[in-house]
Amino acid sequence: MSRTIGGPTAPRRWPWYLLVGSLGMNMLLGGILAAQALHLLPPPPPPDPGQGIARLVERAERELSPADAAVLRRGYEAERATINRMHENMESMRRRLHDSMQAPAFEPESLRRALEQAHAAEADLRGRLDNRAIEVLSQLSPEGRRKLLEMGPPR
Repeated sequence: MSRTIGGPTAPRRWPWYLLVGSLGMNMLLGGILAAQALHLLPPPPPPDPGQGIARLVERAERELSPADAAVLRRGYEAERATINRMHENMESMRRRLHDSMQAPAFEPESLRRALEQAHAAEADLRGRLDNRAIEVLSQLSPEGRRKLLEMGPPR
């Protein structure tokens, strides 16, 4: 058999490594664009500390003895308003910072005073919670304190 010169030829196939390379480049560019787009979104707000503490109390009530669970629940209920005020204080501080930075004329002393007030309020509220925590922990049984410690921090 002889081949005809200049006759019909089979279509050329792309080498497989060019297809894989093209796919890789497309994925790389897509990743770069996605990363840039994600940086345009504002970061999520910090979690509400009240939700974490509430989940910890609910989890602890399942693990602790009924007496220890009741002590923990009473302590939490007594300071629920303090926890809410902490969250409100944090949100207020965030709004003041945002508003100050967006103002046409930045007033550093005004912002400094606002932040100092917010920090003082936060310290006062944390002090109240610390005192309540000490009170609650002193009323728990040794086994209850051990179980609470094993549970870890609020999430």
